[in-house]
Amino acid sequence: MRTYLDIIILTYFVCCGIARLARFNATVASQPKDTSGKIKYFEGTPIPTSLTLVAIIAYLVSHGQYLDALPLFEIAPTWDFHPWVLIYALSGTLMVSKTLRIPKP
Repeated sequence: MRTYLDIIILTYFVCCGIARLARFNATVASQPKDTSGKIKYFEGTPIPTSLTLVAIIAYLVSHGQYLDALPLFEIAPTWDFHPWVLIYALSGTLMVSKTLRIPKP
């Protein structure tokens, strides 16, 4: 996942993580809270959900499926593109979603 388009999408993922943390810090005081003073829900997926992506990549690496052996390796009719980065794009988009509300445990 080192092509130009892959790098753009992975950079988008990192920027979404940064934006999510910044928004949380800026809006934490105005979020609805329960009786104990804790926020009731997350807006967008929490940053630790990205560990799922790490687990998937770790699984693939442990089975020797990395670099050129990555499943769904590359689609290159006109663009060099790895479909795996779409998972990162989806995860980043879900992190910054204002309409997705996940109840805190």
